[in-house]
Amino acid sequence: MASFVGRIYRKLNDLERKFANDPDQFVILRHLTFLFAIQYDTSTGVLQRALWYCYRSVLMFVFGSYCYKAYWHMTHSAYSFSMFNILGTLWIFAGALARSIIFDRSMLARLEWFLNDRSFRGVGQRVHTARNTVQRQNNRYLVVTALVLFLETLIFLGTNLMVQPEFMLVYNGRVVGDLVIQLLYGFTTCYWGSLYVIIFFMIFVMLNVFRGEMSILVQSFHHINQVLDQFRPSLDASDASIAQEREMWNKLRNLLKLNVQRHIELLENLAAFRTILGPFSFIQYYGSFVLIAYYCFIITYNGLTSLTVIYIGFIVFLVVESFLFCRIISSINDLHAKIGMVLYEMKWYNKLRFSTQFPSEYRHVRSTLLIIIIRTQTPLSFTINRIGIVSMNRFAELLNSSYSFLALLIQLKNAVFPKFQEIEEN
Repeated sequence: MASFVGRIYRKLNDLERKFANDPDQFVILRHLTFLFAIQYDTSTGVLQRALWYCYRSVLMFVFGSYCYKAYWHMTHSAYSFSMFNILGTLWIFAGALARSIIFDRSMLARLEWFLNDRSFRGVGQRVHTARNTVQRQNNRYLVVTALVLFLETLIFLGTNLMVQPEFMLVYNGRVVGDLVIQLLYGFTTCYWGSLYVIIFFMIFVMLNVFRGEMSILVQSFHHINQVLDQFRPSLDASDASIAQEREMWNKLRNLLKLNVQRHIELLENLAAFRTILGPFSFIQYYGSFVLIAYYCFIITYNGLTSLTVIYIGFIVFLVVESFLFCRIISSINDLHAKIGMVLYEMKWYNKLRFSTQFPSEYRHVRSTLLIIIIRTQTPLSFTINRIGIVSMNRFAELLNSSYSFLALLIQLKNAVFPKFQEIEEN
């Protein structure tokens, strides 16, 4: 048994290394976009296009079935735990649909092409290790997320689906189909509902690569100090040559040009990414705080049982993804600001002295350094669709908003819902 487990572990480890060393770091992400019908090639034939639309229509069928169940419950029954389950599931599907609509695959394909280009400082072992680490992290994020969602699906099929008719395929309040049909319907519900989480991690791994590239850029700016420390002692000597000074200015200009160009590329692509991140963060913030409060309310309404395990798992998912989203955005902003701090802390204004032989080079390098410092003092604008700034403070506000909404739902349950039930009974 131990040898069998060891072989499985070695196989998985080899597979992880294979994906970690793949030149295309978005292989797993591309497979997931295909499985969830996000990736669509307009150059495909009519048959492939028809199959794609048929496959995607399954999501609309499940969404429509829950819309029907919500309507039927609100018109034919009193407010109940079943109706809350249906409305919560409906909210998840609405969020998944909204996320898939704003998930601009063509835009992400361009970003993938840019991030897969590793020519910037690609020869250094330290840079190669840093990029390999980020790629390994992203692969683990995607695989672990898919496995946990699959585990939640199995738990849902074995517990909630078997005893809660609101999760079954129903018509006019009656269950339609045998056990196989219900299992297939329940699996389809979980499969397409998990799109809500999957799309988040697709966007998160892209942001994680941006964070890694920004970190590499920060390290590249450290090399300016190395150049200054390398040439400054020889230039201060009485026998300093013009050739040595020319070499220093050439190295500084080339290094600054390389770093500034990379910084501009990262900022331009992040600005393009914000066309997706703006509406996505809006859905992420407001959708998550409502769902966290909603499922906490369902747990308080029904108590801690085997049926509420699936809700606890989903709450954990929502909290973790909101935390990761705010943290990665804050990290990118911190690295952007750190570029200016690196230049300031190296005290280049003392090491960089005016040269009578190369006055234009001195002015160019000095002005470039000042422009970089000023530019990095302005934080990157990651907003919740122009309503608020994405930061760790926003994550704390999300938890506070969820708690406030939960308190409101509990008050409604104690004060309003009994009156509705009395009206239904009369």
